[in-house]
Amino acid sequence: MDEISEKSPFSVGYFVPRFWRRRWWVISCALVGWTVGSALGWLLPAKYRSETVILIEQQKVPEHLVEPNVSSDLQQRLQSMSEQILSRTRLLGIIDKFQLYDKDRHRLDSDSLVEQMRKDITIDTIKGDGVRRNELSAFKLSYSSGSAVVAQQVTSELTSLFIQEDLRDREQLSEDTTAFLDSQLDLARKSLSEQEQRLKDFKSKYLGQLPEQMGPNLQILAGLQNQRQAANEALNQADQQRLYLQSLLTQYQAVRPASVNLTDGKSASEIPPVDLDRKLETLRAQLAEMSGHYTQLHPDVVRIKEQIAETEREKAHLDELLREQKKKNPAGQTQVSVSGDPQTTSAMAQVQSQLRANELEIANRKSEIQKLDGQIEAYQQRLNLTPEREQELAGITRDHEQSLSDYQSLLARRNQSEIATNLEKRQQGEQFRMIDPPSLPQKPYWPNRVLVCLSGLAFGIGLGLALVGVLEIANPRIYREEELRELMAVPVLITLPALPGAAELRRRKLHRVLEAVAVAIIFTVMPLVSLLIYYKG
Repeated sequence: MDEISEKSPFSVGYFVPRFWRRRWWVISCALVGWTVGSALGWLLPAKYRSETVILIEQQKVPEHLVEPNVSSDLQQRLQSMSEQILSRTRLLGIIDKFQLYDKDRHRLDSDSLVEQMRKDITIDTIKGDGVRRNELSAFKLSYSSGSAVVAQQVTSELTSLFIQEDLRDREQLSEDTTAFLDSQLDLARKSLSEQEQRLKDFKSKYLGQLPEQMGPNLQILAGLQNQRQAANEALNQADQQRLYLQSLLTQYQAVRPASVNLTDGKSASEIPPVDLDRKLETLRAQLAEMSGHYTQLHPDVVRIKEQIAETEREKAHLDELLREQKKKNPAGQTQVSVSGDPQTTSAMAQVQSQLRANELEIANRKSEIQKLDGQIEAYQQRLNLTPEREQELAGITRDHEQSLSDYQSLLARRNQSEIATNLEKRQQGEQFRMIDPPSLPQKPYWPNRVLVCLSGLAFGIGLGLALVGVLEIANPRIYREEELRELMAVPVLITLPALPGAAELRRRKLHRVLEAVAVAIIFTVMPLVSLLIYYKG
């Protein structure tokens, strides 16, 4: 028989008779497998899945008008919200609210219940198309439960949590951003105030030495120098006037004695002359020069004109006095008494008064020149210090401009952030919107009871075929004449048919009946039970 098993070809003709003779093994295993599969399909608890799609709506106001404060990646934000919503505390609250997993509470602790609920929750992201290609545009949320109503309720609760959490997180993030910018703006405002006070103190301390005052300082210095030059000229004129008045006074004193003797060798025209003509020429030359620089109302021009008029009067008075003396003494030696001439006395008093006024004017001019020299020196000192102050002011101004720039930048950002926060509070920013409410599942998604039945049947058939193969290998037999011819070179001369007895015939008949019943069960009961299980699913 070992030779039979070694030489028998493994063909269809070889296996069919063997499986047919041991068909009860296959049928029995198939029935057992189907029964077990049907029982499992019937007894396994159904699980319903309710799901909804949440759309991520973009900001209603264009982003180029209002830039949002929340700019994090949607995928990361969704992951963060999922971790918050699927936290132990929140899930335990949902479990207690809807009385979930009542059958498992006596054998599972709270952490195991939370882990089981996390397994029943599914979040699938949906990418966008077109312009928003590969960007998160929506996500699908689902929950599985043994009750369709509970699955719908829990899914609705989770959806509300996601929407509320998104609104709260965005609003909180936006408010935190605005609060942070407010604190930074206060610091920038304080720094700007310090820089402004520093700049103000510097300008107050070095008033007149600042770079922007260099032009006015130059103009003032030029004006002071012109004034000093004019004062110098006026002082020179006053000195000349003083010399003239002193000379005039001396001449008046010379003609004042009790008598003046005029001999034949001297005429009235030979009395010591007063150099009034030269003085008039000098004064007129000065007047012409000043008229080229100043108007006729200028004080120096008016003063020169008064001096010219005064000198002309004095000259006319002396000329008249000489003419009178000449008329009284035409013959030659004459004695003229002028001691009692009231005109001479009045002229001398007038000259003395002018001389005192001249000395006072000279003192004033010198004091004016000294004062102008001090002012000129002060302004020259200011101009000399201007480059140093310019360098110091540049550093202070640079710090002030930087503080001002920082303040203006933070102010613009704070205002933008405040607008974005108001947008979030009005729910006009990016937000989650539920497209469809959570569905109420009409049939469970698990288990597939028909598939479980068919799987049990397939497993039974496979097990039966495997048992038949094992039995044939353990106890090989010859069932066909061709197999015998292949084993023996001697030809078969005759074959004897089987001659069963009465008992064997009855046994065969019983087997046929049982086979018919089994076939009827297979082709009637199994489809009906499978159909019933299908409708239950």
